[in-house]
Amino acid sequence: MNCIEAEMLIAAMVDSELSDLERDATESHVKNCLRCQYIYKAEQELKRQVRLTGSRITAPADLKEKILSDPRIFPGMAESPRGWKGLFRPVRVVFRPAFALAFLVLLVLPTFYLMWPTAQSVSLAALETHEQILAGDIPFIRSGTQDEVRERLYRSVEKRFAPMGYDLSPVGLRAVGGLVHEVASQRILVTVYEGRGPSLSCFTFLDTDGGAPPNAHLFFDPEKKMSFYTFSNGRTNGVMQRVAGRVCILVSKMPMQELLALARSFAQPS
Repeated sequence: MNCIEAEMLIAAMVDSELSDLERDATESHVKNCLRCQYIYKAEQELKRQVRLTGSRITAPADLKEKILSDPRIFPGMAESPRGWKGLFRPVRVVFRPAFALAFLVLLVLPTFYLMWPTAQSVSLAALETHEQILAGDIPFIRSGTQDEVRERLYRSVEKRFAPMGYDLSPVGLRAVGGLVHEVASQRILVTVYEGRGPSLSCFTFLDTDGGAPPNAHLFFDPEKKMSFYTFSNGRTNGVMQRVAGRVCILVSKMPMQELLALARSFAQPS
């Protein structure tokens, strides 16, 4: 089995839809293929996030009732003793634009709510992702050295871009592993640092115009002639910078001033 064949079966394997023969062959390939391991873990995380998001969705209780009871959309609904049966009899249905709109809302609204979280900026998603990594909800592949972490992540995106190679050993942190995360179709390389003090995650992705959240604070370093964006969700802090076509976001629960000082100190990749 090659990577192309495995990729076509990984999603079905996550959903337990493969035959025993297909599952054994796919598992054997994934076990020995780093690239497909990342894809498999990404599919697992996607399914987990869909379930988590679905459990959080609560549409207004009166929304459906208001739509179905509106006489402009369903004329005669309240007076008809047959209710829905009478409405859907071919001789009674008048297919009005409002009728079509009502059903479009009922069908599309849940999907809209499910898709909404993916529209959030990568920077805000990075804060949540770091918290999930700390909680063990998002697994990552551990490696022996920082060079191994970097090489694994670099190969996982077909060497299109490399993770920021910060050496944080002077502050007691070292790269212990990483993963590939995806937000709004944006592939992100995540390097996880552990050691003395709070853990830190470094998110690297290709430069886009939508990286910084609208409420981020801009800090310009006149010495290095670089701009940094700081933001927080109240529990976790983030510092973002753009370097040579890439965006780097450092995320940690350490105080913002310490995290910003750290980002400024190691602004240039090692």
